[in-house]
Amino acid sequence: MDETVVKAVREVVSIDQDQYKAFVKERFQERTKPITEAIKKNQLPLFKQQPQKNQTKDKQKVAALKSDCALFSRLYIACQSRDGNLEEFFKHENQPFPPTLAQAGKIREGQRSDLVKCMEKLVEKKIDTPQVEATIIDGAVIVQMLNPGMAATFKEYADFVFKPYILKQLEAVQRVDVVWDVYRADSLKSTARERRGTGTRRRVASSSKLPKNCKSFLHVSDNKIKLFLFLAKKLQAIDIEGKEVYTTYGEVVLSSQPTEMMGCSHEEADTRLVLHAYHASQSGYRKILIRTVDTDVVVLAVSRVQDLSVDEIWIAFGTGKHFRYLPIHSIAEQLGPQRSKALPMFHSITGCDTVSFFSRRGKTSAWDSWNVFPQITDTFSMLA
Repeated sequence: MDETVVKAVREVVSIDQDQYKAFVKERFQERTKPITEAIKKNQLPLFKQQPQKNQTKDKQKVAALKSDCALFSRLYIACQSRDGNLEEFFKHENQPFPPTLAQAGKIREGQRSDLVKCMEKLVEKKIDTPQVEATIIDGAVIVQMLNPGMAATFKEYADFVFKPYILKQLEAVQRVDVVWDVYRADSLKSTARERRGTGTRRRVASSSKLPKNCKSFLHVSDNKIKLFLFLAKKLQAIDIEGKEVYTTYGEVVLSSQPTEMMGCSHEEADTRLVLHAYHASQSGYRKILIRTVDTDVVVLAVSRVQDLSVDEIWIAFGTGKHFRYLPIHSIAEQLGPQRSKALPMFHSITGCDTVSFFSRRGKTSAWDSWNVFPQITDTFSMLA
């Protein structure tokens, strides 16, 4: 809990007493203020704060233009009264945030999925449904995708919606891994998560009712932590002869079968998906499928496929009409070992969750520049 809230609750009585004494002294004893003067409201930080209203992009642009007009007006007046060197002036930052990298004080966003489209052009072969031996699933993606339907409680959702989906996947393969995110208060992605919206904390238990607004429920990190742990325990109970089911539970790995797979302190499911793919390859699985909607996972898979003992690795990417299968092994083959290794650094520098995109320069422009100037690959590889 925020320390300012704790402090406000502890001192609220003393604050009220001090204000009462000041009220009596100023209005009755010293009579420096009229008794009709309004008492100012205390803006104490409490448990529930009103969310800050973000300005629309149009208002942000208008505010930026006004600021620029005021700046250049002052610059023009200064140049009239004394000698001014405009070239020297523009060598230095003249705004609180660089406009090429920031938008109203926040990082610029862009279409990360454009990078996937660029890589898809390297391969022409399209397959409707690849034949694989193991499937590794981003659990949060499935929770967002599945409709609760008639489920009224969390137990009904787990038993009649989520588990049947996992069992359906298990029919076609020998192994299924479900990987969950870990949410930390000091995460670098806290800003990105705040942009997704806010919600109300709810209790997650077998008998607890499902929230009516599931999207708002999943905006709260605490809700997702409890839900993911609840579903992970349900998955651990799946025991089918000849099949393997693994699921992360915080930083540990659970399975109905004895497992030597060690836990992991990674926060993001992105890297843990690749780690589970590596474990599957070491266990003898040669054809692996990863289910995700995150461009970061595609980038990581392409960069690390050369370290996996697999014949084929696929990613089931996107949803709805944008769903398709990406042949990661073929993409990595076309890029080559050096460029595949450099791909994560290229992706990071050109814009991701924690790095701003360049103004009016998206992934496609950056990819074209990389193709024209391949000498930068060595630098990307060294930084990676």
